[in-house]
Amino acid sequence: MSSCSGILLVDDDRDEVKVALRALDRAGLDVRVAIAGDGLEALEALGLEPSGPPTPNPPPRVVFLDLKMPRVDGWEVLRRVREHPRTANVPIVVLSSSDREDDIRRSYALGANSFLVKRFDSSRPGSHFAEAVRYWLELNRTL
Repeated sequence: MSSCSGILLVDDDRDEVKVALRALDRAGLDVRVAIAGDGLEALEALGLEPSGPPTPNPPPRVVFLDLKMPRVDGWEVLRRVREHPRTANVPIVVLSSSDREDDIRRSYALGANSFLVKRFDSSRPGSHFAEAVRYWLELNRTL
């Protein structure tokens, strides 16, 4: 887990993380990425767990959050992020292999800003992730 004021990528699948990081590099996106291997690491990085850093880093500009993870799942992370005043307004993009309507509905009900289904594109692996990062960091405007 590394600190960052760019994005926080929360995913327990190391291969997915490698694909995502390579896609950012191929897209020429110069962004600092913190990686959390599960929901507990994400909560620690965001300063929402007592076991995290004593002085939490500034919140990331956007969190890309997988749902199905060990220890603490993505829905619990989403719920806790939205409950805390320091992180309540951080954009959260659910990035999941699920396209189940129930998962999408529940994510939005808990406060997700976007729901992206992971796609496999053999000619441009991870390009959907890089495009989403570009949108949230370069195109989207927040207060």
